[in-house]
Amino acid sequence: MRLIGEKIQESISKLAFMIIVFFLATATRGEWLLVIVYMFRDQLQELMGGQVGLVRPGGGGNNASAPSLSSQLESHHLRNVHWFVVMAVTTSFVMYYGMAYGWHYYYYVNRRHLAKEWKCQPDKFLTPENERHEILLGSMNMLIGSTASGIIACYIMNGGSSKMYYSISDRGSLYFTFSLVGFFVYNETMAYYLHRLFHKPWLYKKIHKMHHRYHQPTAWSAVAMHPLEFIMYQGYLAATPFLVPIHVFPFLFVLLYSYYYGLCDHSGIKMGAIWPWQPHSYFHDNHHKYFHVNFGFNTYFFDWFHDTLRKENREYGEDVFGGRGKQILKAD
Repeated sequence: MRLIGEKIQESISKLAFMIIVFFLATATRGEWLLVIVYMFRDQLQELMGGQVGLVRPGGGGNNASAPSLSSQLESHHLRNVHWFVVMAVTTSFVMYYGMAYGWHYYYYVNRRHLAKEWKCQPDKFLTPENERHEILLGSMNMLIGSTASGIIACYIMNGGSSKMYYSISDRGSLYFTFSLVGFFVYNETMAYYLHRLFHKPWLYKKIHKMHHRYHQPTAWSAVAMHPLEFIMYQGYLAATPFLVPIHVFPFLFVLLYSYYYGLCDHSGIKMGAIWPWQPHSYFHDNHHKYFHVNFGFNTYFFDWFHDTLRKENREYGEDVFGGRGKQILKAD
């Protein structure tokens, strides 16, 4: 009975950990508001009488001489956009800092002396300078991401058009299944090749190196990158429902799964793979440790296909580009 109780307790702990990471992931990109709007748009609009139920700026008075700012925003489906942005940014920061500090304290402060039990690189930690840097840089990108999410959520709630649909019967179960797999593959394909592009010498030195100063990544590192790089990663995902018909579930599932796993594989914490295709947390931790190798995000596939998986018999380093390392020279 004691063994069963311990297993149940362990399972509950893992579930709680996954839930915390999930909310952290939605907060880092500011997607929590967008998720709510995508899932409950019709209900919210019905509740609000078909319109966004917020007070019009300036009291809603008419100005016949010139279009007011509020009327111009309304014509672009952005009525009361400032409230959406404030709500998205504020809640994202409160959610992220609240839970991330708890996570950081539990592992990196309270269990620091037990690092060999839980840490991928147990003998190395970020310097205080790099810890401050990743928090500040990550916060700036969170501000960018949550602001963009607030604007998109406002656009959708005000009747802006997208190709997102909500009933499986609209396009059938076959298209639904295909779009789920297709969007996952699209995301991983874009992530791998864009990431590998940033590891070209010029782009690496000018842009991506900012992210690689964290040789022992933590959860804070997940969004601590050059803002241009952050925008590019976010852009190809956010643009999808405006370009291709996709059901809300496949879109949100892949989006949140990639965010969730992005936090896991930057955490520096030993985590096994949940799904057969998913790398363990050592995979991306080794990317930060050895630099130009293991470029994939959610699978091993493209690294296997392009022979960019890390090998024990190869030498890697920040000045060894290409993804395949170099041959280890044996002493005569």
